[in-house]
Amino acid sequence: MPERNGRIPNAANHEVSFRRYEPGDIPSCARLAEDAWPAGPALVAEETESSGMEGYMEYSRRVANWTDIAYTSDGIVGFLFGRIDGLPEKVPSRKSPFGELPSIFRSFFARGRITPALLRFLWSLMLTELKVKLNTPRSDASIEMFIVGSMYRGKGVGNELFDRFLRAARNAGSTLVTVYTEDRMSNWGFYERRGFRRVRTFYDNITSHYSGSHASGIILALDLKEEKTIRDER
Repeated sequence: MPERNGRIPNAANHEVSFRRYEPGDIPSCARLAEDAWPAGPALVAEETESSGMEGYMEYSRRVANWTDIAYTSDGIVGFLFGRIDGLPEKVPSRKSPFGELPSIFRSFFARGRITPALLRFLWSLMLTELKVKLNTPRSDASIEMFIVGSMYRGKGVGNELFDRFLRAARNAGSTLVTVYTEDRMSNWGFYERRGFRRVRTFYDNITSHYSGSHASGIILALDLKEEKTIRDER
């Protein structure tokens, strides 16, 4: 994997540096996710939020071979987990949703006591994963999980994480980058401003379940060949 270097001085009054994922980072990543995506009252009442979110972060890490962490002296402030087929690191198999079942179950069940609420959470996740699989075009790179802490948004951290991933994808020869997001709790407009085009939308089971309100899943794609042509013409 390429070396992770570079810094953003004075972002939110702290210098931001970048490194690879390290064992033990998942709880910090989950806390950022909980802050970015507040759980609905029903999920919080059943005390499923933390165990479910840690399992979701672990699952996203397991299917990624690009794991970029932004951090300061206070800890992790953002991260991007992604897949880039051209990297020398092995790309986890995602041949079918059924092939992913062992990874998903391990990620969640290793986090503690299994409850009916956690099983409902997992079922919603499985339904959404199936829809993502069916609606996402074949690509050689994908963003699996991308979050920046609220105190560091608008400070350049998200753009740097995103640009680092795209540079690595281009250098590895990727031609199409895809991402799944949703319209309820995520900043999907960020991707469209960066050149992604909407491919599909569908009812999002996991976000609707987690937030307690209707959400639509969105699949977006960025054609790196087209982007290169535009840059060359300039």
